[in-house]
Amino acid sequence: MTATAPYALPLRVRKIGESYVVADLNGIALAYVYFEDEPTRRGIAKRLTSDDAKAVAQTIARALTEDAKNGS
Repeated sequence: MTATAPYALPLRVRKIGESYVVADLNGIALAYVYFEDEPTRRGIAKRLTSDDAKAVAQTIARALTEDAKNGS
């Protein structure tokens, strides 16, 4: 018996406000990655830049997709 992922593929990365959301086919959010592009506020809030946050969200989506395809 193989385990199935608790989320439906494909996963999508969407920008919503000050975050990137990794969501499944049904629109269920699996991860939020927050960012701040204004340097002073970014340092205070300890957030990533928009580009870095998008890259992290895409990495999460790829890892979860591979995990689901491998049946883990």
